[in-house]
Amino acid sequence: MAKIPLARPTIGEPELRAQERALRSGRLVLGAENLALEAAVAAAAGVAHAVCVASGTAALHAALWALELPRGGEVLVPAFTFPAPAHVICALGLQPVAVDVDEETWNLAPEQVARHLGKKTCAIVAVDQFGLCADYHALARLAAQAGVPIVEDAACALGSADEGGRRAGSFGALGCFSFHPRKIITTGEGGAVVSADPHLGERVRRLRHHGQGAPGAFVEVGLNFRLAEAAAAVGGAQLERLEALLAERRERIATYRLALSDLPVTRGLSNQADAPQRSWQTFAVVLPHDVERARVIAQMGERGVEAGVATYALHRVGSLRGRLDPGASAETLPVAERLHERALALPLYGGMSDDDVGQVVAALAEALA
Repeated sequence: MAKIPLARPTIGEPELRAQERALRSGRLVLGAENLALEAAVAAAAGVAHAVCVASGTAALHAALWALELPRGGEVLVPAFTFPAPAHVICALGLQPVAVDVDEETWNLAPEQVARHLGKKTCAIVAVDQFGLCADYHALARLAAQAGVPIVEDAACALGSADEGGRRAGSFGALGCFSFHPRKIITTGEGGAVVSADPHLGERVRRLRHHGQGAPGAFVEVGLNFRLAEAAAAVGGAQLERLEALLAERRERIATYRLALSDLPVTRGLSNQADAPQRSWQTFAVVLPHDVERARVIAQMGERGVEAGVATYALHRVGSLRGRLDPGASAETLPVAERLHERALALPLYGGMSDDDVGQVVAALAEALA
């Protein structure tokens, strides 16, 4: 492992005690730990209903499945994101339509969404990229005009809010969180679906448990998306200090910005827009056009600092070749293409010090020079 890794889960004695409590209870699935985590997640998102599931991808699967979208329908999805939303769309027999993102926020560009809405559009998946809430005021107007629901992929955004204080996860018909080890709150693998709609919440609850409305009452086809009790216990312990974890990351981001602005060699970099109430799952910079990212990653690695690709342009992902709308290309998705080639993720995790940030910036500056 690098001296300064790209990410590291925040695990301590509270998580270890919570996991032991869950294991000693003898109830390893669908017990008190899941119920407690669901209540905490619902409160953090500012909604009435939350259902824990086995992963962030399972959350997306259950959310889109619960909407009963017409097979073959088109679902708009950001062109710059991890492939999970598009993979789920394909798995449900739907057509992912890649929509370019905004140059500054890296989220869905509303004007591009308006251009792609059509008769076959049946839903919009909006991603809160790296914790920054998308422009839901504009997206909600467009969705209402088209008569389609929004599913909010808030995988990285638990604890974030928009400028009015509305919490991430609450903007769509359903919201989805991930508790992967790179997220601020982790259960190892895990996720949750949240909603203000009790009927959608209950449908997700059935779908994650083989379609059971009650024990032995299989009312519809479902799958096993359940989250283990021991994992839920870890997430519950972490959520108790969510605000402290968020504040710590915001402090590291402020240190990064200051350190980067002090070095002439780093002034050709740009980065994602900020907001006062956002979480920071990943901090990434965009390299100048004449800098080879792979070389920068390798040279930083030689200095003991792990850096990596920020995320992906869907039209460049091999598993989606031939599955996206025919118009998806580098020419039609220029912002996603640029970020795919040049966005560099820098280390960010709980317990990271200002000195660690200084070492990262020094390694980056040396590679740029």
